[in-house]
Amino acid sequence: MRKRILWIQTGGTFSCAGTESGLAPCSSEEQARKILLLMPQIIERYEVTPIVLMNIDSSDMTTADHKRIGDTIDENIVKYDGIVITHGTDTMAYTAATLSVMLQNLPIPVVLTGSQRPFFDKDSDAPKNFADAFMAVGKASMGGIFVVFGGRIMRGCDCTKVDTVSDDAFCSATGNEGKTANGNVTFSDNENQGSYSYDSSLCKADGKVALLDMHPSFNPDMIALLYDSGIRGFVIRCYGAGGMPEKVRAALGTVIAKGAKAIAVTQCLHGGADLGIYAVGTDAEKAGIIDGGNMTAEYALAVMMKTVSDIEQ
Repeated sequence: MRKRILWIQTGGTFSCAGTESGLAPCSSEEQARKILLLMPQIIERYEVTPIVLMNIDSSDMTTADHKRIGDTIDENIVKYDGIVITHGTDTMAYTAATLSVMLQNLPIPVVLTGSQRPFFDKDSDAPKNFADAFMAVGKASMGGIFVVFGGRIMRGCDCTKVDTVSDDAFCSATGNEGKTANGNVTFSDNENQGSYSYDSSLCKADGKVALLDMHPSFNPDMIALLYDSGIRGFVIRCYGAGGMPEKVRAALGTVIAKGAKAIAVTQCLHGGADLGIYAVGTDAEKAGIIDGGNMTAEYALAVMMKTVSDIEQ
């Protein structure tokens, strides 16, 4: 019996076509039919139901759109054996991270994929990524949120975009990846623990969390201004293992004392943050800043939004 797969289309480069203004998303039922007709290895093995949930450039993806995707997954997990989501690459890691917080212990695999070039372009990477996504869903032995791209299978909470041009555009921050190659699939360790739950309450913190990069000319006065404007959660991309200037630590400590939350992640691609190594890091912890460890900035944002929404309930 063929597995039933829901294909959720959201737009992005995968679906783009040329217009007078340049490439623009063109997701539609007609386009979905044309794509599937060109992918016999998919339609012969799986019973695919395509839906057009939205048709946007992923730079326009919002928290409200994340909720629409989350709601659609939650409504369909008992109807399908897996879900494939085609998504623009620019914000795919943010969507995957947010869904990873919203949807805990999924009973089925949910795979996000996309492409660097439109599906119908010559030498596009879209057909391979699309086929790999279905293969990953079809052969998965566990549920969860995954990103499949460039032959890699990454956990949704652990991937980030690292290249604007290469077909190998994403990687795992921890190196904990699976692979698709020669019709075979290997998954990273992602054992589910506990029962399935869906909680989209983090959306209530929309607009209340800020992501700040440390740099030598960073003005710490910005932190108080942001707090006064309604920001209640801060994700700080620190130097190295967790370095941030003394004035920044002090400014964050002040707003944390008023009820704000802050988490530190690294600007580096691999290795994660560890506030316990240097004195500047331990001082940050004393100020109330949370050690984000191996969290990507994308995942830390989603976690912080959930933290802020829980506090304000």
